[in-house]
Amino acid sequence: MYVTGDLHGYIDIGKLNSKRFPINRDLSKDDFVIIAGDFGLVWDNKNDELYWRKWLAQKNFSTLFIDGNHENFQLLNSYPEENWNGGNVHRISESIIHLMRGQIFTIKGYKIFTFGGAQSHTS
Repeated sequence: MYVTGDLHGYIDIGKLNSKRFPINRDLSKDDFVIIAGDFGLVWDNKNDELYWRKWLAQKNFSTLFIDGNHENFQLLNSYPEENWNGGNVHRISESIIHLMRGQIFTIKGYKIFTFGGAQSHTS
């Protein structure tokens, strides 16, 4: 299991490519990369976003993400809920799963509590 911070959509998705994350070549769909906030690839379902979700889904690993404060919650919450590893999720695709806030998951023997991001402040 690997954990990284924000992707902000495809702005920072390069951190998951094979050059910057070479171990991903040795992973399987039973291995997880957790995005800890601001996933950003469930924003407007336009072509560029769908391209990057497909790119991510084709990786050797499965992607789990916890929402941050920069998400399209209306769209995210339109996905059906299901129970997965002890908590509620939105399954975006077979290997991209949103871990909903306030849940406790058991993943690979670890208990993981999920909570969301802070409120954004603008000046």
